[in-house]
Amino acid sequence: MHPLMLEFLPWIRQGYCCSQLLLLLLLQARGEEDPALVRAMQGLCVGIGHADGPCGLLTGGACALGLLAGKGADHEEAHPLLEAVLNDYAQWFRERTAAFGGCSCDSVAAGLAAQRGEAGNGTAGRPDPAGCGDLLAESWEKLLELAQAYDLDIMAHAEQA
Repeated sequence: MHPLMLEFLPWIRQGYCCSQLLLLLLLQARGEEDPALVRAMQGLCVGIGHADGPCGLLTGGACALGLLAGKGADHEEAHPLLEAVLNDYAQWFRERTAAFGGCSCDSVAAGLAAQRGEAGNGTAGRPDPAGCGDLLAESWEKLLELAQAYDLDIMAHAEQA
């Protein structure tokens, strides 16, 4: 088990999904709370409500990068390399999940379960975020790496952007 799972487990037990977990980590790193944003992220859960949709770690990661580098108010401008950083994250995710047959929620969850020697990918057709924990941790680490490479300040508060 990845050491970051200790941070994720309380949130997983409280029912947050993968896309929400990435944003919760980012908000925590920024010293912020934003229940409305976390609530909105639930729309990305379970492949946007259908397991054949994109994995929440892909879409949630894109949203996390958008929070760091996107335009959020009339007086703001998006980071000039926003599209590049999003592309880098998506390309990394596609490569990381290629062995699973794609980056859909169902493919990723089933591929991770198979790696652990387990059958299935969750209960009642819903992936288990705990089962995706190592990829969740890797996704968070990739987001941190990209933020550093593109000079995106994770610690900056939204009001200062």
